[in-house]
Amino acid sequence: MKKKEKKVYKEAEGEIKAEVSRLEALSLAIYNEQSAFDFYTKLSDTIKNPSGKEKFKFLASDEKRHRELLEKYYTRVSGEQKFPFDANKMKKIQVEVKDSTTAYEALDIGIKAEKEAFEFYTRSAESSKDREAKKMFLMLAGEEDKHYNVLMAEKQALIDQFYWFSLDTPGIMEY
Repeated sequence: MKKKEKKVYKEAEGEIKAEVSRLEALSLAIYNEQSAFDFYTKLSDTIKNPSGKEKFKFLASDEKRHRELLEKYYTRVSGEQKFPFDANKMKKIQVEVKDSTTAYEALDIGIKAEKEAFEFYTRSAESSKDREAKKMFLMLAGEEDKHYNVLMAEKQALIDQFYWFSLDTPGIMEY
C-alpha cells in the first residue's frame, strides 16, 4: 500500500497595496496563475478517475493560458521586457490530496481554490488605485468565478442535481 502523504502546492506571496503598479499587479497575477496550474496538474496526476483527470487537466490548461496571456501583456506594458519569473517568490501551502481522493473531494478542493482566487482578485481590484490593474484584477476575478461555477455544476451533476444542461448534451467540461 502506498504511503498517504500531503501534497505541497505553491501560491503567490504578497499583499495587494493601494499603490500597486500595473507591473506589480501583473506579477502577482502571473504567480497566482502558475500556482493554479501547478495545483490542477498535481490534482489530475493524483486522482484515479479518468474523467476527473481530464477535467482537472482542462482546468490546468486554462490556468496555463491565463499565465501566457498575462506574460504577453506584461511584455507589452513593460517596454518589451520578458517577465522575470522567480520560483523563490512562491510560498508553500499544504493541501490534503491522496491517491484515494474521490471525485467529490477533488471537486471540493478545486471549488475552495477557485473561491479563494476569486476573493483574492476581487480584494486586489478594490484596493488598487491603478485603473488598468483594477480592470485586470476584475477580469481575473471573472475568470475564476467561471471556473468556480463549472466545478459547482460538476459537483451538482455528480450528486444528480443537474443545472440547466440536459442529459443528452456532453458534460460541462467536455466543450
